[in-house]
Amino acid sequence: MKILIVSWYFPPSSTMGALRNGKLARYLVAQGHDIRVVTVKDPPHPQTLTPEVPEALIARTPWIEINRLSVSAFLGRKPPTKADTAKPAATGTKPKKAPARKSGRLSKLYMALTNWPDARVGWLPHAVRRGRAIAADWQPDLVFASGPPFTTLNAGYLIAKKHRIPLVSEFRDRWTNDTYWPPGGFRLAVESRMERAIIDYSCGLVTVSEPWAEDYRRDTGKPAIAILNGYDPKDYPPGPSPGAAEDGFLRISYTGSIYVDRRDPSPLFQALQLMKATPEQVRVDFWGTQAAHVHPLAERFGVQDLVEVHPRVTNEESARLQRASDVLLIMQWDNPKEIGNVPGKLFEYLGAQRPILGLGPLGGVPATIVKARDAGLYCNEPEGIADQLERWLEEKRQTGQVAQLPDSARAGYTRDEQYQMLERFLLARGGLEGESS
Repeated sequence: MKILIVSWYFPPSSTMGALRNGKLARYLVAQGHDIRVVTVKDPPHPQTLTPEVPEALIARTPWIEINRLSVSAFLGRKPPTKADTAKPAATGTKPKKAPARKSGRLSKLYMALTNWPDARVGWLPHAVRRGRAIAADWQPDLVFASGPPFTTLNAGYLIAKKHRIPLVSEFRDRWTNDTYWPPGGFRLAVESRMERAIIDYSCGLVTVSEPWAEDYRRDTGKPAIAILNGYDPKDYPPGPSPGAAEDGFLRISYTGSIYVDRRDPSPLFQALQLMKATPEQVRVDFWGTQAAHVHPLAERFGVQDLVEVHPRVTNEESARLQRASDVLLIMQWDNPKEIGNVPGKLFEYLGAQRPILGLGPLGGVPATIVKARDAGLYCNEPEGIADQLERWLEEKRQTGQVAQLPDSARAGYTRDEQYQMLERFLLARGGLEGESS
């Protein structure tokens, strides 16, 4: 089968979306499918992932950073100089003030007028032009477009519709009904029509959890499938995963970013406060998030001596750190709207075979998986968290380590097992059932 993949995120960009689509491309090539990828050249992301398909299969296009324009340029003004904002001279003259508040409002207005559907719209003409040229010459059986950013879904739609090619659209996050960024008013109406046009043309939809897939099936009438992110056994090989056995304390690690007011470690910090934990007992490492999102909360509960924030690391180093931890922390927004959201790191954590401490909705998909696989604890009550931490601490005192999770905890969650289901779905949508090699 000939599949054209359209994705802003792709290796070497080091993001969860790039990891998902890069591994998918590798899987499809290994299964004998002929693929091409349209992605962006020099995106503003850390470039640490290694592409796992030949570069000849990847078309990297230029793009326009539409938000690079300053408000001053937008208004035809010169930006303030150092002289404008210098301290008052001895004569008592006051410095000129930059119109910060006005500039902030104008910047928001500029983005509201131009970022449709998102800040990557400057990639749209380049992606469409290159994708249509590839489609005209190569004639793919299917276009697979993966968003966000949702500019990508627009690009896939315009490429597929121009050449009357079946389109499968992937929603790794929701669009107009997203709980983290719900557009409102006129924008919601326009973007809903945009999204609906793409869905109406699509012959199938892909998302990342069964509750979301069920929502799409019910609301759109389209075939929809949930493909979990999974883990790669190459990054998480079988064998001993003793955690931080060499440390006398309990090491808890979190790898990834934090959304302020949505992914909140406060219940953990409050539990540590209740335990009166010391650095000789527990330490919590945050890798790849901003210190400003962590340290003030730790100080509020008086546990700042237990918490360290580290820079972002490569995917390979992240896997090593996870395996070298006693407990892995995962956080979600504790809101019913979050139940279908499944952070990709959940499957990395299961792959690392380390016990999981989860904060967030107890009825959500991650909490359900953790409970069903006996993979740790999901809890939002500081007392319950403290009790579990005490048990893990005692286990480490008695045996020298916190036991790794059994193989059954991660069974069925490899990326290739998930991609097998996606492959069958794509073949059916392209009318090529049974042609998988």
